[in-house]
Amino acid sequence: MLKVAICGAGGLGTRHAENFNAIPETEVTLVHDVVEDAAAALAEKVGARVASEEAEVFGDDVDVLVVATPTPDHAYYAIKGAEAAKHVFCEKPMCRTLEQGEEMLDAVMDAGITFMVGHVVRFFPAYARAHALIDAGEIGEVGVARTSRINTIPTGRDNWFRDYALSGGVTLDMTIHDFDWLLWTFGPAERVYSVGVPGRMPLLDYGLTTIRFESGAIAHVEGSWADTGAFRTSFDIAGSGGLLKHDSTQMSTLTIQKRATDEGRAGVQVPSSPAVKSPYMIEDEHFVNCIMTGEEPAITADEALDAVEVALAACRSNEAAGEVVEL
Repeated sequence: MLKVAICGAGGLGTRHAENFNAIPETEVTLVHDVVEDAAAALAEKVGARVASEEAEVFGDDVDVLVVATPTPDHAYYAIKGAEAAKHVFCEKPMCRTLEQGEEMLDAVMDAGITFMVGHVVRFFPAYARAHALIDAGEIGEVGVARTSRINTIPTGRDNWFRDYALSGGVTLDMTIHDFDWLLWTFGPAERVYSVGVPGRMPLLDYGLTTIRFESGAIAHVEGSWADTGAFRTSFDIAGSGGLLKHDSTQMSTLTIQKRATDEGRAGVQVPSSPAVKSPYMIEDEHFVNCIMTGEEPAITADEALDAVEVALAACRSNEAAGEVVEL
């Protein structure tokens, strides 16, 4: 039985704690948060004890460290966890700066532990299925992609999400989900252009980023914390052989529309059903399986850092009123 320590007792820390307690191979034994009341509430909920001293989560009786703290602290806990020979699951984004990310990579490699970043979108059915269809050539060569991720601006402890210096705004904190999926699906990016309203935080934030991939594909990536409605996502992926569409507000969230064949018959629209199991649970089960088998996680540390690099390039472009950033 792997003993799990949770660092960060917010929404995602709670979700992971519940998941790891439900996985047969793992048990949550410690919860640490700088807000002791939050740590106590989560510890009681999952039958763990509070780690009142930070050093406890790096102790000999811990096998796995889950880092669900505010973004600037990810590197600190992940590096200390790796140095203490703990397997580390780190929430996205992997880090706040590329320098932090490089230090994390070095620590993970030196320690030889299992390390994974929570880019959970890869485990959402519509996104996983779309990736597989594109990879199989079902819509031909992709020319243009459009993704959208819309939400209200989050708060968090001391409203840290609303501090651009801490969170990186909507582009680093939320749109990075789409950056990761696009890099996974289309390969390396070569340049980034982004415009938005970072100066209007903390009341709202919005970013519209264009990415040119080395493959020649172009993606337009929208992220918003300026909405008052329900959280929603969508994408349109246009290829030489058809179109993939996703809209989380629709009953059939994923459809594939093929171009007409030589005989003139229209392609079939294929719906994808919603997931029965939570993508967050699938993600955590995958991480545990990698620990148990020694397999490399589906999201490697290098890939997670690549997504941060694109997100930070978009932030720089946005801050410079749309200056193109070469990668």
